[in-house]
Amino acid sequence: MRILAMADLHGSTERLRLLKGADVDVDVVAFCGDLHNLDPPDRMRPVAEALAAFGPPVLIVPGNMDPKETAPKVWKEAGLLMVHRDFRVLGNCGFIGFGGMVARDERRLSDPNRFYSSDEDVYRSLTRLWGRISGSSRRVLLTHQPPRGTRDLIYNGERGGSAGLRRFVEEAVPDLLLCGHIHEDWGEGWIGSTRVVNVGELRKGRAAVIDLEGEISVEWIEP
Repeated sequence: MRILAMADLHGSTERLRLLKGADVDVDVVAFCGDLHNLDPPDRMRPVAEALAAFGPPVLIVPGNMDPKETAPKVWKEAGLLMVHRDFRVLGNCGFIGFGGMVARDERRLSDPNRFYSSDEDVYRSLTRLWGRISGSSRRVLLTHQPPRGTRDLIYNGERGGSAGLRRFVEEAVPDLLLCGHIHEDWGEGWIGSTRVVNVGELRKGRAAVIDLEGEISVEWIEP
């Protein structure tokens, strides 16, 4: 199975058109959040439809800039498959997902239009989902936020990843974790034997194609 992995488009539909024109041969598209930029539904729909037009199944988790009140409905109508707090099995590959970001200030958890969570919520939700794909030969995790300490270095030197996500990965050991969110720390890393790929900012032309046959390989798409 080959995966086209993308994140952080932030509404820049033209980047999707350019990438689709490159005719990348993949079996599934994985989008790791921030398809939009807190846009109203009338501006969200053309972007969601452009992503769905790639052809293969498109799995998506929300980012912190995808409106919680409207994005799920717009995505469903466009034909995107949201795996936030959910799972999907395609062939011999199982996918689980958790979108949004951890809110350091607990008061932000009550925001009705943002996908915010706690580290404990991330850990418990993914742990519950894990059994649904544990029998798959390849197990892939889609998140928006990276795990703490891996591909999560912010421009000011601080770490912006989720501790709950890292705890889950260390215990469950998925084959692959795809994420985005921290634009400046795109690239590959490892947590034990789990390959972590921060796929980069699609708004600037970055994405990745991951081949799951045999040893996992990553081919970068750059501007």
